[in-house]
Amino acid sequence: MLKILFLTWNKGFQKVEVECDNALLVELLLSGEGASGSLVELWLLHQVLHWKWEIHIRHIPRTLNS
Repeated sequence: MLKILFLTWNKGFQKVEVECDNALLVELLLSGEGASGSLVELWLLHQVLHWKWEIHIRHIPRTLNS
């Protein structure tokens, strides 16, 4: 997800909707938990979410992700 968000930002998109089949990751991002943890990628995701853009993240079950 981090790589895609960087690419999206570099392309200049201002409004982004992210669908993710990892319910735990979505919960961590939406709740803000893990923002100060030792997992670098999770910390970076929290930083990216606070850039100057409109971004919405939602969980989509893996069975619908085809």
